[in-house]
Amino acid sequence: MKEHQAREYIFEEKVKQMLQDSNYISVVEEEIPGRSGYHDIHAYGKLNIPTAFIYPVRIICQYKYYAKNRVELNHIRDFGGIMADISERNYAVKGDVGNIADRYVYAGCFFSATAFSRDSQEYAWAHNIFMISLERIGVMQPILKKIDDFVAGLSENTINNISKEELLEGYEREVNEKDLIPEGAIGIVNGVYPVMLLGKKGWTAPVIEEAENSEISRAYIDNVYRSENQFEANFELNFMESTAEFSIPITVLEKLMERVDNDTRDNIIFNIEIPFVSEKGKKQFVSLEVFLEGFNKGDYTNKQISFFN
Repeated sequence: MKEHQAREYIFEEKVKQMLQDSNYISVVEEEIPGRSGYHDIHAYGKLNIPTAFIYPVRIICQYKYYAKNRVELNHIRDFGGIMADISERNYAVKGDVGNIADRYVYAGCFFSATAFSRDSQEYAWAHNIFMISLERIGVMQPILKKIDDFVAGLSENTINNISKEELLEGYEREVNEKDLIPEGAIGIVNGVYPVMLLGKKGWTAPVIEEAENSEISRAYIDNVYRSENQFEANFELNFMESTAEFSIPITVLEKLMERVDNDTRDNIIFNIEIPFVSEKGKKQFVSLEVFLEGFNKGDYTNKQISFFN
């Protein structure tokens, strides 16, 4: 394997752990073939809260951890081809051109330790590939550094000859991550786009408790901080007892604002719903209103993100 592949294998395990702990997605370790064959997809995400009127959703994920480079258009195109091949297996398999019993809706999500280029964002949006970058998430930085340091400490001979299983076993044995793995939750922005909200262990407990005690499942945010570059915007949400962060690609932000069904209002940039299954097995959600002082929906254009000024 190569250095970036070694980082990605470890990165994948950390993301899958956070997805599993979200109480919304269960990670199923199972090979997922396409119509033409296998694509090194060894797991998928299964929603713990089913959705009516569509077949069960399987979330196929790609994981990239480049040291410095962004995710470019060719990476998203390649993943789009994999998703198309997997989806087409619904309709025909080798030796059988008829309908098959096992039907699923496949959704593609691309997790990256670095940002997505604008070209890759446009292509991903057009082809229903969701993007989650963890580059600007503060609580992820210690984990990313430990992964980077561990892989950088391996000799070239080790990198070339080690198996994925040996790599992961060595990392878990030699790297102390106690209390470092963030606690994650999946949020749905304006009922359309997924984001991963991350904070220190225990951040979701008071937020969920407040929502459970609310007649409208609302948890209130005390204040919001945001930063941005040409590729993505990062939001820090501060509650009374906890903090969480998430990033969203700039192109996606623009598209969400342009949607005709965007019902956000002045000062409220968007609404986020966090689905989860409680310890008692009850399927619920937390409702959040993310506000920015001075944001005027009516002034928004796709050429200028006015609320970032």
